[in-house]
Amino acid sequence: MTDKLCGKVVAARLQLYGCYMLYEVAGFTQISGLEMLYKTCSATNVAGVGFEERRDMAFQVMSNGVVTNHGFFTTSYEAIYVLGQCEGDVGDNDCGECVKTAIQKAQVECGSSISGQVYLHKCFLSYSYYPNGAPRRLPSSSPSSSGSGQNTGKTVAIILGGAAAVGFVVVCLMFARNLLRKKDDF
Repeated sequence: MTDKLCGKVVAARLQLYGCYMLYEVAGFTQISGLEMLYKTCSATNVAGVGFEERRDMAFQVMSNGVVTNHGFFTTSYEAIYVLGQCEGDVGDNDCGECVKTAIQKAQVECGSSISGQVYLHKCFLSYSYYPNGAPRRLPSSSPSSSGSGQNTGKTVAIILGGAAAVGFVVVCLMFARNLLRKKDDF
């Protein structure tokens, strides 16, 4: 996917909801884990009373959750969906500090925008306001709450993988039998 999106590069960063990939050449110039790499804020702002307070409370819940859940947490709080994620090698406390920095940047940079994403070097946060209730299928932090479509895909992949493994073993046994037959003929 990085070749399609980035072309032939020596370093790349690809981040999707709940999934993150980074590769770089050894000796690459290092930057602060708290440096903002990218941000996006919706053009739509909320004029309603109390939005920023609810958003900030959702941020607080997410900030605590990302520490206790070791680097990844999502939740919905009063129609505001938040997601926080850190790189896998970031410790829990450093992750919490990184997410707090991202929250501060989102509050300043996005103001009362109904959605935003802030990418720091070592962490990421996203938030979206759903005034009419959250959509049925949001990314989730718990495997048990994933949609049945994802579970069906996993089940099919497991079955196909198992069938391929059995087929491979059968082919190997047939090959071994043929080798033994040829050896007996000599």
